[in-house]
Amino acid sequence: MKKELRQRIVEKYWDAVERLAAHMLPGNPKDKKVWSRMIRSGPAKNVLPAFETKLKQIPDEKFEAVIAEIDSIQSSELMRGLFKTGLARLPKKRGGRPATFSLDIRRKAIQDIGNEYPRYDTLSEAIDVVAARHGMTSEYLRKVWKNRKRLRQR
Repeated sequence: MKKELRQRIVEKYWDAVERLAAHMLPGNPKDKKVWSRMIRSGPAKNVLPAFETKLKQIPDEKFEAVIAEIDSIQSSELMRGLFKTGLARLPKKRGGRPATFSLDIRRKAIQDIGNEYPRYDTLSEAIDVVAARHGMTSEYLRKVWKNRKRLRQR
């Protein structure tokens, strides 16, 4: 599709998004410039490149059909599209509770258990000795020992 036709469609699309946002955003409806800036620099910013890429593949003869489709979009469809595309591009939050001891200390404790195990009758005794050496509880070190394969991968 030609650049000027794509630009007209993008402007029409932004108008539809801003019309929808007028119902959702707080503030005075006269603050259209503020709303427009919030929308264009916020979640809708991630949607526009994907939308323009789709428009490049559409032939010029379908211009009127695309405009009619944008006019007929329901607010729920538009929001679903915005959120689906926008959320997919957000960075993932790597969660979880921070470890009580650093990765190096946990690796050292696992290595010490391997060295101490032959000296004691049971694994439990070796874990107790190493836990006392590193200032950990035995229960915590048992959990670390169970997850030792995962620690090696890091």
